[in-house]
Amino acid sequence: MEKYPTPESLVAADKEEIVPIIRHLGLQNQRASTYQMYAKIWLEDPPTKGKRYPVRGYPNPESGRDVKKGEILGDEDERDAWEIGHMTQGPYAIDSWRIFCRDRLRGEADSWNGEGRGEGFQPEWMRVLPEDKELRAYLRWMWLKEGFEWDPFTGDKEAARPQLMRAAMEGRIAWDDQGGMRILDEPISANSEDSDDELA
Repeated sequence: MEKYPTPESLVAADKEEIVPIIRHLGLQNQRASTYQMYAKIWLEDPPTKGKRYPVRGYPNPESGRDVKKGEILGDEDERDAWEIGHMTQGPYAIDSWRIFCRDRLRGEADSWNGEGRGEGFQPEWMRVLPEDKELRAYLRWMWLKEGFEWDPFTGDKEAARPQLMRAAMEGRIAWDDQGGMRILDEPISANSEDSDDELA
């Protein structure tokens, strides 16, 4: 970010200078090309409110099948489509976009968590069902802050148990490899292994 803070600087960069910076991530040559491709698309056709592109199979298996090739949907169209659908087809990228960026782009809120909107507004992140374990863990934590236990597979939620809320306030929550929560006996800084309960 410091060396290439804008899409323009990333597009103009020598790929061979990008590669060593991201070598620790693996697949550095492919990643460098991908980063520059995304930056180029962003400059030529940036995500725009009112221009949505279908992504076949996202967020549901049948999504995008009722949209013609090359068709761009407006906001009044109820079919599934996304402002970054012309840039990526990856669920992780679209989930992240929806969680952290979409409301602001669309002018729905001042930030990703509904800032600037009154009571009753539902931020976009509340409608996302990510497959990525870290996004699942993050949204489970966000829902817990709202007072709910949330199922990342179904989207169902129920009022959080007092035991769980107490553990969260005391720093006794850890995450498993599926984004599930564990209640620890001690705060995570002291003991991150022992647990007295596990949530599916």
